[in-house]
Amino acid sequence: MKPKIVLFYLLIFILGVIYQPLFADDLGDLSDLSDLAEESSIESGDLSLSDNPDLSLTESKPEEADESSGLTISIGGYLKTLAYWNEEEYSDLLWGKYQELAGYGFDAPGEKKLSGYNNIGTRMQLKLEGYLGDSARLFSAFNLNYNLAGSLHQSDSDSSEESYSEIRMIEGFIELYNGSRTWKIGSQIITWGYMEGAEVPTDRVNARDQSYKSTEYEDGKLPAAGILVTQNIASTQFEVMYIPISKQNIPSEFGDYLYTGENEAIKSKTNNGKWATRFSGTLGDLDAAISYVEGLDVNPDLTETGDGKAYNRVKSPGLDLQYNFSSFLAKLSYAAYLTEDEDGFDPLIKNSWSKYATGVEFSVGGSTINFYAGQILIDNFQDDEIAQSTNFLLGQIRERTDFVSGHVNADFLTGNALNLTLIAAAYWDEEGEAVQSFVKATLKYKIADGLEVLFSPMYSDYMENKFTDVQMEAKYSF
Repeated sequence: MKPKIVLFYLLIFILGVIYQPLFADDLGDLSDLSDLAEESSIESGDLSLSDNPDLSLTESKPEEADESSGLTISIGGYLKTLAYWNEEEYSDLLWGKYQELAGYGFDAPGEKKLSGYNNIGTRMQLKLEGYLGDSARLFSAFNLNYNLAGSLHQSDSDSSEESYSEIRMIEGFIELYNGSRTWKIGSQIITWGYMEGAEVPTDRVNARDQSYKSTEYEDGKLPAAGILVTQNIASTQFEVMYIPISKQNIPSEFGDYLYTGENEAIKSKTNNGKWATRFSGTLGDLDAAISYVEGLDVNPDLTETGDGKAYNRVKSPGLDLQYNFSSFLAKLSYAAYLTEDEDGFDPLIKNSWSKYATGVEFSVGGSTINFYAGQILIDNFQDDEIAQSTNFLLGQIRERTDFVSGHVNADFLTGNALNLTLIAAAYWDEEGEAVQSFVKATLKYKIADGLEVLFSPMYSDYMENKFTDVQMEAKYSF
């Protein structure tokens, strides 16, 4: 192979893997409350908007591949102008907590109700994909952001820094093919589970970013830098992934105010690593997957003083089932989280908990509809005064939470020019009282090939804390 070609691929690999941590935001986390304001995962009853996109430019190698050289290169991405507006209105209970913190000299929101533009600018994503014959694939995707708007939580002293630009890594990896085995090395996004919508219990490998406003599915996840080995055996697939340094969820600004102390130092690299494995296969009309994830919890526990963030290990077995009844798909997803507080008596560490969802997927008039119902259950739930003082920050306010979740995808007009995606979820406590709701609609209109406009309003209510987002975009894909 020519030296220039070798250097070219080494440069892609370095940018996508070694430099990836330089593009990542500072890691943080949040409990149930903050997760409702963004499209994020539910680790203790919060929302997770999941889908199954393919970030690669092509599902197979480009037809114009030069078989003699064994080298193919594809460059693509998108350019969009955007305007995002949001509003936050806190409950009397939370606002009182903020005022109490402010009285002790800690940072707190300046008003009970905040609104305004949080992003006005442009975003360009560049994707680079290359193949070396049948032996390897390299992929890198990153965003270039320019934002003229400042944060709602920005103080007057920060007014001179209202606009900013940044580079954000989405993925950067190399895949090596060896018969029925594939090695994938680098920063990558893993999507597990057969469900779509606000609740996918087993989609839990990547940490989530609740601070990065976006309408793209992949932007809500933080890429995991590690090694994924996939072995295909007949109609089954075995996956094992090792992540040397796992990430934690990045919270929204308003929720991070609640943690007044310092973050506990992350443990050594050996203890900080994460393992994830899944065995999946098909037997007739049944699809099944058994998974297991072990590593640092993506959501925080509390320090010994009870006011800062600490991260402890968690073990998570999971199960996915999907059965094809011809006219509809029946689905079940279950994940358990075994924390370091085995007996449930430590008020600073989350109790072990579990979540399941079951439901159906069917089509009506060209529209695909998913509908699910499930529960979030806390083991050995403690409701004494000490536990109640920390349960809110840990995201474990009640012993049981019931929920329903729906996901609709529909196309309209000639050539499916108009697309509607509707996601909604509602939650109740043991007494049947509504405690949480979420709804998001996304309308995309195709003007021409590669050019579309988007309008996406979102509303969520968590224990009388209300959050509204309106996102508008004009996007050109190339």
